[in-house]
Amino acid sequence: MNGRWARHYDRGLGSLARHRPAEAVKNLQAALEDCPPSRSHDLYKICLFLGVALQRVGFPQSAIKSWISCQRLNKRGPTRKMLSRYTNCYGMERQGSSVADDWQAFLSIQTVRYLLGKHKRTFSTRAEQDMIRDLIMDSWGELRRTADLVQMSGCDKLEAFRAVRIVFPTVVLTEPHLDGPVIAVNFQTKQRVGLNDRCSCGSGMPFMLCCGRTPGKEELLNGSF
Repeated sequence: MNGRWARHYDRGLGSLARHRPAEAVKNLQAALEDCPPSRSHDLYKICLFLGVALQRVGFPQSAIKSWISCQRLNKRGPTRKMLSRYTNCYGMERQGSSVADDWQAFLSIQTVRYLLGKHKRTFSTRAEQDMIRDLIMDSWGELRRTADLVQMSGCDKLEAFRAVRIVFPTVVLTEPHLDGPVIAVNFQTKQRVGLNDRCSCGSGMPFMLCCGRTPGKEELLNGSF
């Protein structure tokens, strides 16, 4: 390796070895910015270790996004094992139990639905965030009483989560808003993409674990969903 990006990469690996993940993130991000697009194998390694550093520093969703980028660069690399270890059937950070995984997915889907009705797509106050979470939790309890989620597949549960309509407090919109599901389409084949279909981005992963994955807490709070 040569060039400035290589020096940043080496420093990043050194920081990881010394258990300084925040420092590693800074160096690996610099390496990613400077590395030429033609060096796909080196880009893969940078994204792989950047994901490791992000995971250790406490940004699991950013780590997942980094590893998904790795998959697009190299389908046969070790990142599929990393994603399998750290993500659940919704493409989110794995929780301590399947019930917790389901709750996080339901919370995310309903939170996105609420935030899409706001111009800035973020919560204005912590009180607002807590109020919306309480409303969603009430609906979650009702869904668990009326649906046998244990017997459902991940796809079926996503459909059930999306079918729940919560009456949120009225938000005055400053721009038109379409309230409905986003339909994923592969423009090469001109066909709709199912949740279990291979993602059209080239990662080789199912759509629901890649570009169609359920956004996590980090993305909800900063509006990047």
